[in-house]
Amino acid sequence: MVDDPNLFWFGVVLWFGGTLALLTVVGSRMAREENLDCTYPGDELLRDRLLQASLTSWTALQRKSGLTPRELQQLRQGSIEKLELQQLQRLATTLNWTLEELLQQFGISFPSLGAAFQEIGKLHQKCQSLYDETVMLKQQLAAAEEGLATAQAKVAQLEEQTTAQDQTLDEANYQVQQLQQQCRRMRAELQKGSEQTRGDIKTEVFEQLQTLLMNFPTACTMAEAKPNLPAKNLIALFTPLKNLLNAWGYEPIGSAWEQVIFDPQIHQADRNDIQAGDLVYIRFVGYREGDRILCPAKVSRTLPKT
Repeated sequence: MVDDPNLFWFGVVLWFGGTLALLTVVGSRMAREENLDCTYPGDELLRDRLLQASLTSWTALQRKSGLTPRELQQLRQGSIEKLELQQLQRLATTLNWTLEELLQQFGISFPSLGAAFQEIGKLHQKCQSLYDETVMLKQQLAAAEEGLATAQAKVAQLEEQTTAQDQTLDEANYQVQQLQQQCRRMRAELQKGSEQTRGDIKTEVFEQLQTLLMNFPTACTMAEAKPNLPAKNLIALFTPLKNLLNAWGYEPIGSAWEQVIFDPQIHQADRNDIQAGDLVYIRFVGYREGDRILCPAKVSRTLPKT
């Protein structure tokens, strides 16, 4: 017998608690066994699959798939939508089904995984593209910020240069005004010099042709008075004109009525069918100054009838 009453009551409480725990475990096992022995709407579909998966009992299915007794009961009742995606994936693997096949067996429509993976792939590509675009935009932003800083530095430098240029602007304007005045003075002098030069040339030409100009009116009057006067008597009048051409350095191109080979560089044909290398006659001489053609000689295939 126990002499200490506290120890006695402690033993009684301990015995009562242990008995209650044992009854609870036994009752839970009995309830679980009762649930396993019950029949549910999804049992017929699952039993065929258990045999194909080499599972001999509901307990084996529960252990291999990792389901709790409550989740197993929900599965057998057909309440598959109450299970989580990971649980469904493990269950489908245990029963040798795909997740899509498992859902279809319980009448739950599910989009094609292939199409879903394609959509996921597209979304992934789009995300990658957006990421790349974001990176590129960040790089462009960094470059733009760097360019902005450079531009700001240049603006500051230009402002300094502008300040310095403003100080010399008045001087530059003064120099421009001086140059404009000098240009006007030089233009006036040039115009005056041109007029002087023109006058000098006229005077020189008149002096060269003075004999011709003095004798030519008399020769015209004599030709009218004496129509039979030989033309060779008038040739001497044109000697001053030849002297003027020689003084200017002008050379004649060919001689009048001379037969030459046609050269389009120095000759001007009176017909379009005359080609380079054809024999032609010079009707009117031309003139040249060195390599510069002043006027080409006019040529023809035939001479004028005399």
